[in-house]
Amino acid sequence: MLRPLRHLYVQMILGIVLGTIIGFVWPMFGIQLAPLGIAFVKAMRMMVPPIVFCTIVDGIVRHGGARSTGSTILRSLTVFLATTALALLIGLGSALLLRPGDDLAVPDFSLAAAGLEHRIEGKGISGPGDFLVHLIPETFFSAFTAGDVLPVLFIAGLVGFGLVRIGAAGEPIVRAIHALTTLQFAIFGFLIRAAPVGAMGAIAFTIGTYGIGFIASLGMLITTLTAACGTLALTLLLVVQAVTGLSPFALVRHFRDELLVILGTSSSEVVLPRLIVKLEAMGCPPAVVGLVIPLGYTLNLAGTATYLIVATLFLSEALGISLPPDRIVAYLAIMLVTSKAAAGVTGSGFSALLLTLSLLPDVPVGAAALLIAADRLLSEIRALTSGIANITASILVSRWSGVRPSLSCP
Repeated sequence: MLRPLRHLYVQMILGIVLGTIIGFVWPMFGIQLAPLGIAFVKAMRMMVPPIVFCTIVDGIVRHGGARSTGSTILRSLTVFLATTALALLIGLGSALLLRPGDDLAVPDFSLAAAGLEHRIEGKGISGPGDFLVHLIPETFFSAFTAGDVLPVLFIAGLVGFGLVRIGAAGEPIVRAIHALTTLQFAIFGFLIRAAPVGAMGAIAFTIGTYGIGFIASLGMLITTLTAACGTLALTLLLVVQAVTGLSPFALVRHFRDELLVILGTSSSEVVLPRLIVKLEAMGCPPAVVGLVIPLGYTLNLAGTATYLIVATLFLSEALGISLPPDRIVAYLAIMLVTSKAAAGVTGSGFSALLLTLSLLPDVPVGAAALLIAADRLLSEIRALTSGIANITASILVSRWSGVRPSLSCP
């Protein structure tokens, strides 16, 4: 009778439902449960830099050279760019069709707006020069302590190509990295069992803090983003079906545990190793998955891209600011870049929105204060979408590399 409770996805559903009930019936108690969600996400995030480093190094070594590695990276970037462009276009179409900001009673946001200034100071990447400086860490080891994925990618690339260059002399290091990767996957296996408790705490805090009434007042924004992200996810899954024969339903069912963890924690980083294991079990080459998944957490945030255009148009409509077609095109061009300035963690999409609004003068940056209270729910939607985008990107790059992934693989 209790056998279904052993499944992680069942535990996640129970955690989310219980958190919703606690936040609604006992809001003060729900607010006090916030540390459960924060602690779980922090515990998972502390493992991300080393696992990204190990998987990228392993992927480069498995490829065995710069040419084959570069080919996989180029294919990945092509898929990422196409996904981001599709996300922006679907988000634009959904926002123009549903117009979520029309007839919204806008409260005074001046006090909250003043508190946003520090969030954009030194956070943005305004050009190629800033990107280059941001990419290179202060020291070799600081890349693993700064909490930013980009420097880890840079260090991993250097180590991976260095190991390829020295050949047999680097075999002990390669074996050590394999062992470290196995150890980290085991640690993730321990930590992931706490996901239902973390999800319960996070949901209880959100409902308890802001209440159902406020969430309902931004219902059209949440509905629009959900519709846009749902359309994008379905489109990506249908593309995968067209090139591999994998049905969307079967693929979602295969990754249901991971998707529910993302939904409950609003962070796609927490399931990184589980995605790698399941994709490899489907037949995706480890050398491909080891590059595509870590790169995707910085360069394939499709949910963030969708959110950027939907949120920007929502704010312009709510404030009565008319954006002509040429300005919308300018925003879309900017968002192709700023959507890459976030990481796959809770709240990074909001920081990317602040950066976007700071680069163009039409919509005031302070207006983003209207979204702060609902950002937790919006973050869940965009994180779930980005997770699906990374899954589909890995499958598509694998197919492009000549391998047809299958759910029947042993």
